[in-house]
Amino acid sequence: MSGKSPSGALSPYYYKGGYFHGIHYGSYFDDAESLYKMIEKEERFILESPERRRIMIDLYETSLTPEVLEAVMRHIGRLSPRIVKLSIAADRKSLRVLRCAMKKTGVLDDGRYYLCTDMEEGKTWLVSDHS
Repeated sequence: MSGKSPSGALSPYYYKGGYFHGIHYGSYFDDAESLYKMIEKEERFILESPERRRIMIDLYETSLTPEVLEAVMRHIGRLSPRIVKLSIAADRKSLRVLRCAMKKTGVLDDGRYYLCTDMEEGKTWLVSDHS
C-alpha cells in the first residue's frame, strides 16, 4: 500500500525491484524556515514508524547555507537508527559541501550513503543489495 511522505513523495516508492522512501527537500531555494518545517514533519513521520528505510533525499535548488547544512546533518543524525541506506541528489557544488559535512560529522559511515547528481543513479544504488 502506497502513501505519501509529508514532502509529497510516494512512500514506499517501488523502483527496479526494491523500495525506498523519497524526501523532497529540493526547490526551497533560500526559504530555510519552510525547509526546517518540512524536515521536522519528515523526521516525525519516519521516527514514528518502526521500519528501517532506504531513503532518497532530493536537495536540488535548495541553498545549502552553513545553517541549512548543519540542520540537514543533525536531521540525518537523528534519523540514522532508521536508515539502511541514504542517497542524496543535488548539484555538484552542493555535493562537495555535503561530502565534506558527512565526513566531518560522521553521521553515517561511508558504506551507508551515496551522493550523486543523477537521481536515477541514486535510486538504483538504494535498491541494490550492495552496501
